Amino acid sequence: MIYIYCTCVNEIQWSEIQTQVNILNITDQKAIAQYKFDKDKCRSLLGKMLLLYILKHHESYHSNQLPPITYTTYRKPFISTMQGYFNISHAADWVVCAYTQKGDLGVDIEKAISIDIHDYKAVMTPNEYFRATHSNNFDFFQLWTLKEAIMKAEGLGFYLPPTSFEVPYPFSNNTNIHINKDWFLFSQCFEQYYTLSIASSCLLNEHPQVIIQPIDQLLVSSKI
Repeated sequence: MIYIYCTCVNEIQWSEIQTQVNILNITDQKAIAQYKFDKDKCRSLLGKMLLLYILKHHESYHSNQLPPITYTTYRKPFISTMQGYFNISHAADWVVCAYTQKGDLGVDIEKAISIDIHDYKAVMTPNEYFRATHSNNFDFFQLWTLKEAIMKAEGLGFYLPPTSFEVPYPFSNNTNIHINKDWFLFSQCFEQYYTLSIASSCLLNEHPQVIIQPIDQLLVSSKI
């Protein structure tokens, strides 16, 4: 089972949660402090708060401080002591953290906005661009979140160019794509205007469980 925990940052002020940086080590606290805008600080910290919540509820983790997060060569985060796997994404008002005990994964969320599809030609294959410009049913944000989820699952980010692979079309959930391994794909509309997509190394026998997590359930004592 894949769990996707989501929290909304729309009405959250940095002053309301800034003491929660104590769940992080000094290095990660300094990284958040580097953000210029408070909303970016909120998104970054809330992703870590969701991750700590997941550890407590799925891995019998008892500390109020997050274990050290390590990064691969291409900046994919992992925690060496975790039994499962996680991935974090955010867009506009929503932060999500996906978790599974079996297999690796990548997650991406995007808010649908008005775009000129021609501006995105460079991130699509010729076939994808043709569909985008000739089909009324083409969903660019579904395509893009699936590509991002795959690139994050592979752990290569943009070192795996989005034009180097093609998302199956027409798309249906549990479709798989092979890059360096097989990835099983899932995508859904989320709330209003958002698309949420997953790439998992394991067959998705059931839809991921999407859980909206209120901020008050993520707060831990500031006296850590």
